[in-house]
Amino acid sequence: MTTSSDKKKRKKSKDLTKTNKEQKTTSNSPATTDHPQRDRNNNQVSASLASRLKRLRGTAATTTLPPEWSGVSSSKSNTTSTEKFLTPDDGDRFESCVKECYRGFTYDKPGDLSSEFHDKFSYSFNALNDSGLFLYDVVQPGGKKLSQTFVTRTLVGEPGSTYKYLGLRLFSHPWCDVDEDGDGEVVGSLHETQKSYGQTLLDLGYSKKCTKALCLTGLLNKDLSLRTNTILEKEIVPMVKDGLVGSADYSLTLINRMEPTTVKKDLKNDKIHGIGKTSVSWHKDSGLADFSSIAVYHHLEESTNIDERGSPWRVALRVADATTRTPALSIPLPSGTVYYLLDDFNHQHEHAVISGSSSLRYSSTHRVARAGAGTLQYIRDKCRKVLSCNVCKEVLLANDGGAVPSFETCSNAVQKKQLVKEVQACHQLMTELEFEWIRQWYIQGRTHAKLHPYWKKPIILFEKYYLQLDTAVGYINSLLKSANSDIVNEDLFDVSIEAIENRLKLRREWEQRLKDSIFKTLDKEDRPFKCEMLEDICTINASEVRDWRSAFVGKGSDQFSSDDKQRANKKRKSKD
Repeated sequence: MTTSSDKKKRKKSKDLTKTNKEQKTTSNSPATTDHPQRDRNNNQVSASLASRLKRLRGTAATTTLPPEWSGVSSSKSNTTSTEKFLTPDDGDRFESCVKECYRGFTYDKPGDLSSEFHDKFSYSFNALNDSGLFLYDVVQPGGKKLSQTFVTRTLVGEPGSTYKYLGLRLFSHPWCDVDEDGDGEVVGSLHETQKSYGQTLLDLGYSKKCTKALCLTGLLNKDLSLRTNTILEKEIVPMVKDGLVGSADYSLTLINRMEPTTVKKDLKNDKIHGIGKTSVSWHKDSGLADFSSIAVYHHLEESTNIDERGSPWRVALRVADATTRTPALSIPLPSGTVYYLLDDFNHQHEHAVISGSSSLRYSSTHRVARAGAGTLQYIRDKCRKVLSCNVCKEVLLANDGGAVPSFETCSNAVQKKQLVKEVQACHQLMTELEFEWIRQWYIQGRTHAKLHPYWKKPIILFEKYYLQLDTAVGYINSLLKSANSDIVNEDLFDVSIEAIENRLKLRREWEQRLKDSIFKTLDKEDRPFKCEMLEDICTINASEVRDWRSAFVGKGSDQFSSDDKQRANKKRKSKD
């Protein structure tokens, strides 16, 4: 029986669903020619959705875990080894566990998708592989010992996007045309007669075959986004507070190429659940927008040597709680399956890939990157903003004209305080550029650089910005050394010392990272190569600046004592 209250709730849910749909349409990736306005609109929509989600549903960190599965015995001693994981062969027990503890996991069977959809993915995978885009990554789990991934991978996404995991930043290949600034230009339909489509990627240096594969990936991404939104509205919206769900406007995809156990002999067994050998070990996807969904297209290459009795490729899932007795899931999926981790699933669960014994596997994992840091547009615009501040303009303009900066705008306490903030911003940006972008590029080798022609111009731009910032802070350092300028104060010393110490600490860590023996096992062109710009930078030691500070404070103290003596003498004379 339907009550008026039920009708009101249903209407409210529909209205919110409509709002979600409008937000998704507004923030989708197709670009107009007015890039700044488009970017502002997209950022505002993302920020609006993120703030509403945070207000109504919290964050990834505050999301509660699902309850322990009711099928688990109340006595730990009765828990058997077979309950460490369940498979679809476990029938009702498997279905019960999925329903209670794995809400948000679902999949499309290959037959639910068109043959054209499958053919486009298959073409893209093979074309990207033929173009050499799949590379092993050298990562640093936990910030400790370096290791090489068991799979090769490549990142494709909105122009300028990156993805950082385990201490390594992956630079994406663009999936649409780009303009002179590297921003996305056009996303539309791919037709053989539309010869100009992808032309800017060809101009950058991508081959025809690779360009077609990249553009196809972008179009397939749009299809997956639409499919995900449909599933969210059907399965998740009715289940969550106010029907508000996270985004499925996928901004990038991480494509993995995985070899089977018959080829990749050094894969490690899953020791906790005993599910099998993992090509990708247990993890949550990082750097994603809270409550955003994930879609994965799973494809197996046919092999003439397939052992029908061999083990299949499987996706494994578990609740992200070391104390839970809820069993993990091990799910074999046929080639051409798309599986989804919807809404808050990635907050509560971890997943892994269990290697098959025969066929080669490709997977394309489509995600919504967290808005803000991590894109070319973000760091480029931040550089432009900081370099337009007064301290940079004064130094750089004077430097170009062979003059001495006057700092006439720093005549009072408020202006001097603002100058300290600007110098601090310069230092912070230098650190970010060096360790989050420039060094991340050079550590991945010359082969990586050649395969990413889109990023050639931005990396040159980052180095140019770094030199300009170094010029600005270098001049400030000279003023600190001489201590003759009116703008010098203890706060200026303090922010400079802190930034220099932090940068030197990070450089020592990178020096250790580059000495790791793993790089000797790589081909010469895959090893880190030097950034000449960083090699030529004159490094100042924080201890030097501390000495200058001590001298400055001592000089002020001496001056203060001298002034006191003069005032005392005047007072004595007046009494006489």
